[in-house]
Amino acid sequence: MPVLDIPTEIARLQLGAVGQRMKELETAWDIALGLYRPAQGELTPPPASPAGQEAFARIVQRVGSYGPRVLATLVNAAVGDVNWGGDSRRLDRVLSFQDLHALARGLAEDYVVSGVAAGYVYSPDGVTPRIGRIRGYVQAYLDPEDSDRVTGLYQAVQVMRGSPPRTGYQVRVWDLEERVARVWERLQSPTELARAPDRVVEGVVPRFRFYALHESGAPLSLFLQNLPMFLDLYTSDLYLARVEELSAYPIPVFGPETEVQRIGPGLPIRGEFRWERPGDLEELRRQRREKLERLRDAFALPGGFLGNDSPSGEALREANVRFYQQAQAIARAISGLLTELVADYARALGEEPVPVTVSPANAGRMAEVAQTVAFLYEKGLLPLRVAARELQPFFPTWSDEELEEWLQRQEGLVTPEQVARLLGGGEG
Repeated sequence: MPVLDIPTEIARLQLGAVGQRMKELETAWDIALGLYRPAQGELTPPPASPAGQEAFARIVQRVGSYGPRVLATLVNAAVGDVNWGGDSRRLDRVLSFQDLHALARGLAEDYVVSGVAAGYVYSPDGVTPRIGRIRGYVQAYLDPEDSDRVTGLYQAVQVMRGSPPRTGYQVRVWDLEERVARVWERLQSPTELARAPDRVVEGVVPRFRFYALHESGAPLSLFLQNLPMFLDLYTSDLYLARVEELSAYPIPVFGPETEVQRIGPGLPIRGEFRWERPGDLEELRRQRREKLERLRDAFALPGGFLGNDSPSGEALREANVRFYQQAQAIARAISGLLTELVADYARALGEEPVPVTVSPANAGRMAEVAQTVAFLYEKGLLPLRVAARELQPFFPTWSDEELEEWLQRQEGLVTPEQVARLLGGGEG
């Protein structure tokens, strides 16, 4: 049996563009973490003069990325609470030490930026199991007979070794059918897999969720799909910052026969002289606002989130609905992944698997529902009993018995206007 079945034409084609995709993923993570700094000539024409090069170095330090804000908003909305079922006190105790909330946030970040959230259960000391994340560049091996069936994972991690430090790669190929991971160390290229692996780890099964997959098995993500928008917006910010710097002061313009030694208060100038005022920057700023709006729409973020003009009325409600739907989709993906990881973890401990649920944060949703319920009740379109039942889930300490007792006291005594004011829907 061959060491690995990947030296096939299909596998070679699938791995052919790994180097370029790793660079794109590195850029996406730099943008998401606010670490991206373009080189001269990368986004704009390279400066031709020393003064232009100095100006570029200054501007790059001032222009920031919207990536951290976008990432934090998506993850904060998707990962609110993490809960699990079952009645095993031992499993409850060990899971509490695992900090599933932090694990869920990390997996959600991987899912949004890299396009794949993955992990596995392993035992570093051979005794105590742990849940670990699979990071780096992760690509799927697809069954040539069924492109929806993933048969393995290819994982490449860039590492620095030696003195002076040199870039190398560690590659793992996870075989789902044989339940083994083959590991190559100190590779010069991420696809240099012709030789035998340095080690083979048996009995490991990765669990994963892909946001989307290219036909080659390469992952797609929200950040990767919208990477050109981030770079386009960054380019506009560079241009705008440079023009603002040049326009900070009026420019003196001298005629052909002007005699001047110095320019200052009370100093005479003989000849033709005038100040050239900076031009109007509103057009550049308008283009930047339009790009911000396209970026907000691409990520289904709440209206006005990036500082651009907030939509109103129906457009605002639609934007918020899309945002909540996206947060729920991310939460569902991470819930399914964590359920599989915790099941493997529980089996390693000799316990029964339990379901894990990741609930989206509902603070914004709660405010919107409360506002809608108050509006409908104020207009007489919603009975008091129905309105109270709709709001009860947002108040966990409000039991069914207490709610029923409150309704019996209030029905026939309260007006819609009073309840609307109580819920913040009217003037007080």
